[in-house]
Amino acid sequence: MIRSEDKTEGCFVMPDDVTAIADGAFAGSRNLTHIDLRNVRYIGARAFQDCANLESVEMDNVIAIGAGAFEFCRSLRSISIGSVTEIGETAFMHCRMLDIPEMPHSLVSLGAAAFSHTAVRKADLHWMTKIPRALFDCCTSLSYADVSGAREIGEDAFAGCSSLSRVKMGAAEKIGHRAFYKCGSFIPGELPDTLQYIGDDAFCCVRDGVVVPESVRAFGKNCFGPVDSKKSVRIYESSLYSFRNYFRDECSRPDEEDEHFHLWESSADVTVLDHMGEMIGFMPLYTDLDSELLRALKGAFKEDNTFDYSVIDTVLFDGMSWNQRAKDRLAVMRLKYPFELSESAGNEYTSYLFRHLKRIAQHAVRGRDLDMLSFLCEKGMICSENILEILDYSISLSASECTAFLLKCRAELDGHNVMIPDEL
Repeated sequence: MIRSEDKTEGCFVMPDDVTAIADGAFAGSRNLTHIDLRNVRYIGARAFQDCANLESVEMDNVIAIGAGAFEFCRSLRSISIGSVTEIGETAFMHCRMLDIPEMPHSLVSLGAAAFSHTAVRKADLHWMTKIPRALFDCCTSLSYADVSGAREIGEDAFAGCSSLSRVKMGAAEKIGHRAFYKCGSFIPGELPDTLQYIGDDAFCCVRDGVVVPESVRAFGKNCFGPVDSKKSVRIYESSLYSFRNYFRDECSRPDEEDEHFHLWESSADVTVLDHMGEMIGFMPLYTDLDSELLRALKGAFKEDNTFDYSVIDTVLFDGMSWNQRAKDRLAVMRLKYPFELSESAGNEYTSYLFRHLKRIAQHAVRGRDLDMLSFLCEKGMICSENILEILDYSISLSASECTAFLLKCRAELDGHNVMIPDEL
């Protein structure tokens, strides 16, 4: 066994009779640039830790690499690990230049953060049943991962992998806290039908309208991304009560802005499905409420997997008096999807929209929101008396699609055909 007193510098070939390297044996050797481990089978913990100039390692016969063995080897670019079965935690952490084109299929055990902060670009570990905590944390070059055999994806497993765009995870039952946190390029359009648990801040974003499998029974706080952007998800009725945990308690992280400034855009449109996949509910909700509104919202989720819509129509709507944009949208969405909407609440929403129609219509034009304009026309709120003013505003903003739509509406209101200019 090679021990600390056997340290060397430059290029080194390990003697053939050496089969193990002791803990910390070469740690801190600044001039070591290349080493051929020949017949070594076991590398101890921190054996090459902080060998700042180590560029390449040949270790074809190694079967076990200890914890932190190559941690902070910032110049390490090339390794051969053809037969390794075990890699300890943080083994290659902060080897910022290291890419491993193909993970060895002999691997059966991986430690936490083993490849964290490396230059790995592709990670095929389809045979592994568990992806440990922070395994590829902050691997900003990683673009593809196959973890299709993993039943559990650990906390922070891919957190900060900003280039990650495709992940195969067909057998996942549990996705841990922040597993795909700050993975802005990864926008899953579907989730595994084996999934049962989604941790806090698990994803950075999901595709609008993503269907959460009926098997899911535990939702983490903001598990579909941060509160500063709108979400649209479809969940099954059997998961409805569990979904109440999605809404984070009123608090901000030290490194985040005050989330309440984003209230107008941080909505969560939740479509509820029955076991046949048919829509049986729609809830326009918000994710960054103050403590009083948050308690009321969570209380609207009932243990029998029903939802008290009156909380939206009274407590939530009244509590948004300071935020017109949020209130405008809630009124529209409740009228558009009137599940369990009482007559009095419907009348109040309608009256509110009539009173604020000019502002709401102009905001729709600024946002090129044809769905909103269409809704206002269908409900008779944009009518002969006010359409010219809204049309003039659209023309002044050169909002061509909105202008064309409003011209068509005006023609229908006046009962005659209008030629729409080609440039619109």
